[in-house]
This record gives sequence, structure tokens and C-alpha cells, in this order.
Amino acid sequence: MKTIFAVIAALFLASLPAAAFEKDFIEAQTAYDEGRYSDASMLYADMVSNGVDNVALQYNLANALFKGGDLPEAIWHYRKAYYAAPRDPDIGANMHFALNAAGAIEPAPSLIQRSLATLSQNEWIVVAVGAYAAMALLLILALLIPAAKRNLSKLSLLPVALILLSAAGWWQWKQLEIHPEWVVVNSGATTLYGPVTGSTAHFKVPLGALVRQKSVDPKGWIEIEYDGTRGWLERKYIKRVSP
Repeated sequence: MKTIFAVIAALFLASLPAAAFEKDFIEAQTAYDEGRYSDASMLYADMVSNGVDNVALQYNLANALFKGGDLPEAIWHYRKAYYAAPRDPDIGANMHFALNAAGAIEPAPSLIQRSLATLSQNEWIVVAVGAYAAMALLLILALLIPAAKRNLSKLSLLPVALILLSAAGWWQWKQLEIHPEWVVVNSGATTLYGPVTGSTAHFKVPLGALVRQKSVDPKGWIEIEYDGTRGWLERKYIKRVSP
């Protein structure tokens, strides 16, 4: 799978004007293959910060960070790659390994949530557009062929179902904007019962943990949920993954 991602990234980079980032990509790949993970991470990160943001680069950057021992940043980039390619087994497996290495508990979505997350947000949009087009075509055919109107009306139930399903899938991903995910990137993260310094300590969150925002306090505190338990955490301990 690593080779596939490398090919995809190479093709993408080759399509850019004057292959602006091709040299950095090759250097990063070489550094990674030679075990110079810090150099590879820096080169991949520079490419992402300069606007070349795709699944292949996020995945490669995460791998370099993981190999270099920077688990929090590796998990952050694995999660970014997962958003774009939720069905990719290597992204899921490596993120699982990274979370285990960090001693963090992996999120456990429900069966419905897992099913709706099978397609990315952009893929659900494509499904919806295709379903709308199919429904419009069936309606036109029903007008042009009155004798087939009954059967075409029955067939139109399929695109209607797909539209409803894609709306549910899109809404599932939309929740990441309403309740974004964060990664704990600084050690010493202990949640409190309230968003006030000096409030009673609640529970510790391991470095690299993936948490979900539930609410926000204007003073810079985030109410997070981790392993089914909520607590307040200062923003300085976490880095937002979701859009």
C-alpha cells in the first residue's frame, strides 16, 4: 500500500506546474527509506504547509513521524488521512498501532456511525449528486413514456433512498465541525470537573489520545470526551484535527 500511495503522490506532484514539489517528494522518500525519519518528516511537512495536502502525503508524513517516535503528531496526521480515505486498511491499521503505542484508547463508534463513515464526506456528496441526476432522468422518462410511468416511479425510490442515505452520511461527517476531534499533543493533560483553574481534577488523558469536543468555554477551555467520560481541558494541551 505504501507503494500505491507513493505512485499516487508522484502522479499528483507531476501534474503541478513545473513539478514544483517533485524534488522535495523524492528527497523525502529517500530520507524515509534510509531511516532518516526526522528529515523525511520535515520535508513532508513543508510540502503540506505549502499547499500540497492530500491523502498520500498525510499518510507518508504520519509514517515518518511514527517511525521517528512523535506519536501525537503521527496520530494527528493519520486521522487527517482517515478523513479523506476512511476505507483504507493501512491508514486504519497504522493509526490503531500508533494509538496503542501511545497507550490511548481508540474511539469506538456505533455500528451506524461506522457504516455512515464508510464513505468520506466528498464521496457522499458525489453519491447524492448522482442520485439526483438519476431521479431527474427517471422523471423525464416518465413524462416521455407514459406507459412506463408506473415502473419508472418504482425505480425512482432507489435514488430517493440514496439521497436520504447520502444526507445521513454527510451529516455524520458534518458532526466533526460541530464536535471536532482533537489530539493531546502536550504531556500532563488532566481534565477538571469545571472550566476553572483550581477546579477538582477528574481524569488524566494520555499523550497522543484522540478526544472529541463536546462544548467550549470562552476562556479557552474545551470540554472533551474520552472513553465515554467528559472533562474540561485547557486548549494548550490539544491540537484540533477536524476542519
